[in-house]
Amino acid sequence: MKLKAIIRESVELKKGNEPQSVIVDIVEDKEKQHFEVLFFDLDPYREGIRKWDIWELTIKWKSEIFEDEKTGKKSYFTYLTCSKVKPIVQMQK
Repeated sequence: MKLKAIIRESVELKKGNEPQSVIVDIVEDKEKQHFEVLFFDLDPYREGIRKWDIWELTIKWKSEIFEDEKTGKKSYFTYLTCSKVKPIVQMQK
């Protein structure tokens, strides 16, 4: 799924193999919600992603299920992951 997103927080250089987190809001979202997007394979800082830029992000959903050992109750977590980026508007260029 391709989404146009406004970068809402500063983007830091990726460290190690951990996914880099970037906070965005989706351009056409009427509620102006902020979402966390994880970058596993790309370094958003090296791609040139900066606060206030607008980028097209290719998003995939990733889900994890955790089960409490004592109660057996399950918790579901859904992540947005980004595999490709394309600049739309870059403020610093």
